[in-house]
Amino acid sequence: MPKTMNNNTERPQLKVRNVHFNFTNVRKHWMQNSALGTHFVNSMHIVFPEGEKFFIRSVRHFAKNIKDEKLKKDINLFCGQEGIHSREHERFWEIMENQGLKPDRFAKFMYETAFGKYGLEKTVIKTLNKVKPRLGEKLCLSVTTAAEHFTALFAHGAFSEKNLTAKDTDENMKELMQWHAAEEIEHKAVCFDALKEIDDSYALRIGGMLLTTPLLFGYIGIGQLYFWLTDNDAKVKDLPKEMVQFIENTVFGSMGTELSKHYFEYYKKDFHPNDIEDYYLIEKFFENKSYA
Repeated sequence: MPKTMNNNTERPQLKVRNVHFNFTNVRKHWMQNSALGTHFVNSMHIVFPEGEKFFIRSVRHFAKNIKDEKLKKDINLFCGQEGIHSREHERFWEIMENQGLKPDRFAKFMYETAFGKYGLEKTVIKTLNKVKPRLGEKLCLSVTTAAEHFTALFAHGAFSEKNLTAKDTDENMKELMQWHAAEEIEHKAVCFDALKEIDDSYALRIGGMLLTTPLLFGYIGIGQLYFWLTDNDAKVKDLPKEMVQFIENTVFGSMGTELSKHYFEYYKKDFHPNDIEDYYLIEKFFENKSYA
């Protein structure tokens, strides 16, 4: 159970870990032999890399305006961590392609609609900057901050999520997801503190969350459906059983519990990511890792 801590608690020391995971023998339905559960994470293999590139752009835009020297250093390390996350998830696209899942199609759809020439990112920046200079870029940073709240909550759940910790879940994929989760918790306060220093507007912070919530779950849901429909080995007769398993283990499991418990804390005026104490999870995870 997460503990409550003072939001002045110092962030842990960030580290860019240049890991390379082995995906050679990952089976098609690697998560508890469930097509539906596997494709929930397969969707994240696309959503995360594109999102993380956006996070890096958003926070780097304001890096030169940050006065806190430790925060400046942490922003660089945050970008380094997110770059490795993006690379490792994108490396898995080749495996998905070999499995006949055609990840490039969904990746192209997400890029064009969210980050392309006429995508949401450029449209929001162009529109809001007409209202007030740099307001568009500030909202992008706010969206990044909100997304980091989600990834930190996903991360907390990843260490006890039944779908990820089960014996019939692939060990290499489990390691990938939990390594990613650990670093999400490690850097969960960086973008929040950057936004706070750049513009401490409550309306701006909440506006970012209100935009992020439907977009994040919308893209993940579309991706999960896309991969299930593309998967020639996904069986309709197995769908009810897999749906029940997914709802029990994820929606009402550890990830869903963390989201329902802590999502609305973000709307408190005095909220800070350090209010949710879970740094102990990453200390335990990295304890015996060679790449720690």
